[in-house]
Amino acid sequence: MRKFLLASGLSGLLLVASACSGSGDEGSGDSSDGGDGGETSETFEITYSTWANEGEPAYQGMEEFKKIVEEETDGNVTVELFPGNELGSTAEQMEQVKTNTIQMMSSGDPGMDEIEYLSLPYLMKSNEHWSHVLASDIGEEWNEQLVSEEGVQNIAILPRGPRVVSANDPIETPEDMKGLKIRAPEVDYYIETFDALGASPTPMDFGELYNGLQTGVVDAQENPLETIYASGFQEVQDYIINTNHMFKPAFVTVNDEFLQSLPEDYRETVMDAATKGEEYAKEQLDASAEEMRTEIEDSGVEFIDPDVEAFKEATQSVRDEMGTEIWGEDLYEQITEMGQEDL
Repeated sequence: MRKFLLASGLSGLLLVASACSGSGDEGSGDSSDGGDGGETSETFEITYSTWANEGEPAYQGMEEFKKIVEEETDGNVTVELFPGNELGSTAEQMEQVKTNTIQMMSSGDPGMDEIEYLSLPYLMKSNEHWSHVLASDIGEEWNEQLVSEEGVQNIAILPRGPRVVSANDPIETPEDMKGLKIRAPEVDYYIETFDALGASPTPMDFGELYNGLQTGVVDAQENPLETIYASGFQEVQDYIINTNHMFKPAFVTVNDEFLQSLPEDYRETVMDAATKGEEYAKEQLDASAEEMRTEIEDSGVEFIDPDVEAFKEATQSVRDEMGTEIWGEDLYEQITEMGQEDL
């Protein structure tokens, strides 16, 4: 199923295959008249950047996208991938997408607060629930707003595992987090979440986190398991606690002007490849989860399944207050129901 497609649908796009007007980033080439949906020899280039590193499931989803696009367009659309924030910070990459300096990115930034705050603790039950909301009329309206206000749209997600806590002491209930110095992103809902759990959220650049854990500047941190594994935090932590307190995928964001400058068949190929890349990333994430856990346990780290309901109850006020502020009471209630539905 095509995920939360957007603005105005594909039927009303302003575009003729033989006369693309974009900003020059589409590449060059002889433009043979494609006629009514016929083939075109015009070539296009997509620069696609990300925070993810090679080997991570999200990046593997991007590689699958590249493979499909280049194969399905006979090489007339080429995709160049830039992992590991090579093209700048997430904010810098977003600005580049908005200006069509680069055409696509994947990151944790969806471009607007209404989508960002779906990450509130225990609001979304899974990555599938994210997709459920984003594919709804609510999500489509948000995406249309992104197009009109920012000139970008989200065409898929790249799933990530639930966020869990790693620490040097066992944690079974929220009471065990009292006073815990935990590194958390400097984003209000993260800070409010760990304040509600009685911890002491501490800002720290991610690049300094390993040393911070090793030297005791912070006692704990939270991230998806694949990030913990890739960063080697199991080398400096004794426990991983499956709090599963947030699901937050990455978002595949594209410059809308560029997307609509593509011939219709290429545009549909890009949309389809984004969906298939999402599916492939999920397959890779699911396949690697058990292997990662086994390797981490073999290194001496203990996994703990805590009383999740107690954590959920302790953070209820964070969901209610921030959710109502962002969406209003009625829409917050609707989103809450969608986030917990049986899918």
